[in-house]
Order: sequence, then structure tokens, then C-alpha cells
Amino acid sequence: MEKRLLQIILGIFILGFIWNKWDPLWRFDLNEAANPHDNEKITFEVKKGAYATSIAKDLNEAGLIIDEKSFLKALNEEDLESSLQYGSYRLSPSMTLREVISTLTSEGTGEMVVRLIEGWNISEIDDYLFELGLIQDGDFELCVENCKFDYDFLKGASGLEGYLFPDTYFIDESTFSVEKFINQLLSNFESKLSDEMKYAIEESGRSLDEVVIVASMLEKEVFTEKDIPIVAGIIWKRLDNNWTLGIDATLLYVQEDNVLTAEDLAMDSPYNTRIETGLPPSSISNPGLASLKGAIFPEESEYWFYLTKADTGEVIYARNNEEHEANKEKYL
Repeated sequence: MEKRLLQIILGIFILGFIWNKWDPLWRFDLNEAANPHDNEKITFEVKKGAYATSIAKDLNEAGLIIDEKSFLKALNEEDLESSLQYGSYRLSPSMTLREVISTLTSEGTGEMVVRLIEGWNISEIDDYLFELGLIQDGDFELCVENCKFDYDFLKGASGLEGYLFPDTYFIDESTFSVEKFINQLLSNFESKLSDEMKYAIEESGRSLDEVVIVASMLEKEVFTEKDIPIVAGIIWKRLDNNWTLGIDATLLYVQEDNVLTAEDLAMDSPYNTRIETGLPPSSISNPGLASLKGAIFPEESEYWFYLTKADTGEVIYARNNEEHEANKEKYL
């Protein structure tokens, strides 16, 4: 009896091994799509040196293939793993597994996806490009300081900080240069400024640089899009009435450790908006489109004060200092 049981177990094990090795079901998956009715185009990135297993996992998590194992089996059986090309692709859940594999093995762009996040400053962009292996540490900052860029909107600008538009860029590593990349960022910024935005800035009597500096502060201060124009209205109102702004993010911009002490808050610095009236000398980050629009199209309100809850990003408003102090006691 025991011998018979062992034979059955051994037989099941052998059959399982053979089935796993042969496994014909992946062939049926080749003509199946993850979602035949979803034609949305999704940008999918294959990083240089990525293994097929990690690519399969990412495709599955993005909802672009019907099965990871079938993807890997097809690559193995058809000897295509070495044909996978790094780069960025436009894929859709409605594509069959065969179409996805065909695209990834024959239509590689040879491009790297570079994503600059809203609110990053020049130093943070430099760190990011260095981590990607595109530059030597400090190359980006050096070019920002020394390279020449001929754009009309930069006339009167306090520097490039604030104008390096955060977005997704596709980079060819073999031809990458810092100067060319900065031109891409500046050109993108220029393209985002619509005629309506330019007209509104002109009508406001403010300079583009003033608007960009306010937008750079909004990017660091406000995390909910609906609040951006309201806070912008408060900032402009305080500036127009010669009030201090009291924005700690401006002082953090010149602090290497990103920490503020009581001593720091009393620091004699043009970036200390707790003490100094007016705008800081330059932008403190590179704002996205929502913050730029907020600075250009502020919303008037009865409020003069605001604070942002650290845990949720919710903005709490106050009409006077008494209300503001009560809010600080309650929320901070």
C-alpha cells in the first residue's frame, strides 16, 4: 500500500514537472489581451539592463499583459529575451500578449525616461541626473550658472531657478548634454505660457519673474490644487500691503540640512520672509503648471493667514492673527 502511494506521489511530481516544463497554455495567451476594450495608451519604460522577470512584473502591474508566466515562457521558447530593448513605449491594455512582445523586441526607442518632479530645485535636479548616470555630480548646477540661454522670457529673470519646467522627458543617453537638456526644460516652460497667461501677467502689472517666484513658493506650500489660487491671493495681498510673508520654505531653500531652528528663524537673510518684507531674491523651486496658473490667476478671499496640516496637506485659513494663532494651537 505504501509503495503504491509513493508511486502515485512520484508520478504526480513527474507529471507536474513535465507540465511545468512543457506548459502549452502560454500559447493560448499569446492572442489574449489584458483588457480588449481598453485602448488607452500608457507610457511604459524598460530600464537599461532590466531583467525579463522584472519587466514581466511591471507589465502585469500596469495591466498591460494577461499573464506574467506566459510572457516569460514566450520569450524563453522563442529565444527573444536577448531581443528586449530598453526605452519608452506606448502600450495599451487592448494589445495582445503577442503584440506587446513584438513591440518590446522590435520597437525600442533607445530613450531613457527622465521625470522631473514639481517643486524640485536646481540642486535636486542635479542629484537626480547624477543618480541616473547622465552627468557628473555638479555638472547641471555648473551649466545653470555658466551656460548662455537666449530666451526673451528670461530677460529680467533672477536666474534659471523656477523656469526649468518639471515634466516627463525622453532622453537619448548617447547624445545627452546638460546644455541641450536645459534648453529642453526652458523651451517647455515657454510653451506652457499661453497668450491668456501672458495677457493676465501684463494686466496685473507684475513681472513674469515675480509671478514665477510666487509660483515656486506655492509649489512648496500647497499640496491641494483647489487651494493654490486662494493661497496665491493671500500671498499677493500680503505683498501689496507690505506685510511679511512668513513662509518658512523660503528659508529652507538656503539651509543645507533642510531643518529650521529658532536661531535660523531669526537669521538675517533676504530669504527669511518672517523678517524681510517683499519677495525673496529668486524662486525657491521649479513650479508646475497648476502653481504657475495659481500665481497668475489668484483668488480673492477674506483671509490673510493660512497653514498647511502636515499629515493631510489640508489648508486651514484665518481672517486675522487671533484666528491664525488658534489654528496653530489646534493643528500644528
